[in-house]
Amino acid sequence: MLPGEGLTAMSNTKVDPWNFESDYPSPDNSHTIVYSDLEEMAIGAPLNGQCFLEFPNGRSIKLGGWCGGPPVWEPNGSRVALPLWKRKIFVGTVQQLAIIDVDALEMKIYNKTFNVLDVQSFTENTIKGCNTPLNKCEPVNLDLSKEKVCKIVDLKCGLR
Repeated sequence: MLPGEGLTAMSNTKVDPWNFESDYPSPDNSHTIVYSDLEEMAIGAPLNGQCFLEFPNGRSIKLGGWCGGPPVWEPNGSRVALPLWKRKIFVGTVQQLAIIDVDALEMKIYNKTFNVLDVQSFTENTIKGCNTPLNKCEPVNLDLSKEKVCKIVDLKCGLR
């Protein structure tokens, strides 16, 4: 299977930044990443929307209002990788990688930028995927322990 050609379990449709579901439960079903108001950034562009981390007790935390996808959970369900859209002066609209630690209720946003990030896998501290998957796929292989963090967000205050 090529990058960007992952299939959803239910629909057998291609899952990538242009086409993804609104709910992504963790492997242990203890948390769910939920998108709302998904829309194209422009005609034919990838999707973005508001994104929330939901808990089994019905509480949730808003992770951002300009989130891409699809997210990818670490196999044990304690962390999830999430592409975030950001406008940068002199560069334009780019994506950055956010890692949400559901146990610590912390979001680390990494400094590296991407045109369109299609995360394919997340194991231990390694993120694999593709940058700009519809045009020229540039393989992404990040060791999070070696990547520069530009911002750490305490999510505890956003719990509702």
